[in-house]
Amino acid sequence: MTAVAGGGDDVLEQDYVAPSPAAPDERIAVEYYNASLNHYFFTAEPAEAAMLDAGIVVPGWVRTGFNFKVRPAGDPRGLLACRFFGTPGIGPNSHFFTINADECAKVKANPFWTYEGIAFNADAPVNADCFADRVPVVRLYNNGMGGQANHRYLTSHSEIGDMVGEGWIIEGPVFCGLP
Repeated sequence: MTAVAGGGDDVLEQDYVAPSPAAPDERIAVEYYNASLNHYFFTAEPAEAAMLDAGIVVPGWVRTGFNFKVRPAGDPRGLLACRFFGTPGIGPNSHFFTINADECAKVKANPFWTYEGIAFNADAPVNADCFADRVPVVRLYNNGMGGQANHRYLTSHSEIGDMVGEGWIIEGPVFCGLP
């Protein structure tokens, strides 16, 4: 919990809280960091997380401890999350996710990105906020630091603040996680 000054009284604002265990119709989106790339990545697929944990895909990915919960790809609830990877040889060595259909179509048309499919389903924020029973997931952009674009998706207010302090740009809440 972090204290935030407000109107003379301190108001407590809850910071990151790990999601509850996933129900059968839910997935935990696990965040990873690769120090050699200085990149963040997350996956909501248990098999992919297991491969990253084992160092099978690309060595060097470690869990950050930040996670959020979504619905599995194809669930009838929520919006489809498009997953992209930078096109080898011309695009960034990075992933990008969006549930915004217009943004998905625009990135699909960009030769620098390769569409990998639907990653998960999530609810959309309304006026940059989520309903009380959802958690806003904020997308940040590294502004090309280190020569490669990278996005990070967080629910932690303090970690978002730390990233902004390092020069990352807040793009805003882009979907709503489950509690």
